[in-house]
Amino acid sequence: MRLTFVIAFCGALASGQSLVEHAAAAAGGSVGGVAGKKVSDGLTSIFQKVDQQTAKAAKGSKGTAAASSDPLLEVGPGVPKQRASVPPPPPPLKHAAHKPAPLPVARVAPAPVVTPQVEPEPNPVTATELKTLVAGMNRKDVLKLGAPAARITMYDDGHLVEIYRYQDHDSSVGVVRLTDGSVSSVQVR
Repeated sequence: MRLTFVIAFCGALASGQSLVEHAAAAAGGSVGGVAGKKVSDGLTSIFQKVDQQTAKAAKGSKGTAAASSDPLLEVGPGVPKQRASVPPPPPPLKHAAHKPAPLPVARVAPAPVVTPQVEPEPNPVTATELKTLVAGMNRKDVLKLGAPAARITMYDDGHLVEIYRYQDHDSSVGVVRLTDGSVSSVQVR
């Protein structure tokens, strides 16, 4: 209810302002039409007076222009500055013509070359060792047999699934599948 009253009140104010503006414009137009002739006559008389004054000034200035040759400004002699505004540059640095030779550097004997020892390749996991694995064994027990050739880790339905693939050079020995850290299946080939 309050909102409706406020909107109606603002609308009434806006329409009232519009009426006042249009009435003022109409009144100004009619006053200008009535007073237009008097204003025009006044402006014409002012411009005629200005024209007469400029004509008098143009006639009188022809003879006086040659007579007045006095300079508008008098310039006096220059005055030297007593102090410099910028400090002088510093004196140049003195350099000796002879530079001392660089000091000799002590020679260090090259470090002996250390050859890394080649570790023997671990024995590959055999099929008989993979057959000893049973479902439910722990991950640590599986890794005691040896490191797998390939290891795949993924999540499946909220469970951690690991697949260990064992190989002997180029041939596949077997695959061990672990779910949540325990053996779920062993495939020996």
